[in-house]
Amino acid sequence: MAATIIYLVISLLVSLIFIILGIMQYRSEKPVSINMGEKPLRKEELTNVTEWNHRHGRNFIILGCVLFITQAVFGYFIKKLDGVVVQVVIYMIVLFSEIAWVEFEHNMMKKKMIKKH
Repeated sequence: MAATIIYLVISLLVSLIFIILGIMQYRSEKPVSINMGEKPLRKEELTNVTEWNHRHGRNFIILGCVLFITQAVFGYFIKKLDGVVVQVVIYMIVLFSEIAWVEFEHNMMKKKMIKKH
């Protein structure tokens, strides 16, 4: 039982990083970016800075919540079922899918909201 509580607390703390980052991005007045080596955009380069920041923030808040749910479900099933390797593979697929979703959303936002020169 103690191990489960520790696991859930650590999972919550990791998820809170993304949720707090999302809240900060949602409330930011300057254009935000995903830290992927891209140079941050200037206000003049975006069609709507507020929408850009809100969508980035929402994406990270959603990622944090879904990440915690994924970790909690994985933690539950790893204790209840055999076949840990299959579970870890499924967990990694789900985790990478969540990250790919954030990247996909970011690219869609760039196409829609960056002004054409």
